[in-house]
Amino acid sequence: MKRLSIASLLLAALILPEALFLGLWLRCHAGIAAAALAGIAAGWALNVGWALASEHGAPAQEAGNTVSIALRFGWACPAVLVLLAWLAARLLA
Repeated sequence: MKRLSIASLLLAALILPEALFLGLWLRCHAGIAAAALAGIAAGWALNVGWALASEHGAPAQEAGNTVSIALRFGWACPAVLVLLAWLAARLLA
């Protein structure tokens, strides 16, 4: 059950940034920069949460590396996903 919740957290980190970005940008008419920052920040927070949750099952040295990497570079994947969502919205509109 714990692995399922950790996997769900990672899946949410992959889906929420685009959903939040598109929801704020298209539905709420927020500025594109504000919507992108909100999506990237939410994705970063979920990536760090996933790293913290998964550190309990890993050896001590690997766990510290996972959290450290998530803190420094956890924004990169959500940023790419938000960029792809923006491109898709522009191409389909």
